[in-house]
Amino acid sequence: MKYRIMLDLKNQLFTAVDIKDSNNFGNGTTIEQAINNLKNKAA
Repeated sequence: MKYRIMLDLKNQLFTAVDIKDSNNFGNGTTIEQAINNLKNKAA
């Protein structure tokens, strides 16, 4: 899975977004958490 990472500076929250489906994303306080949340949603 390919994804992009975004950082919300106001809330200090990372978001990992699936490149092929922008409706598929995961959030977390670390990049690793965001990626894991994304992968768990996709499973």
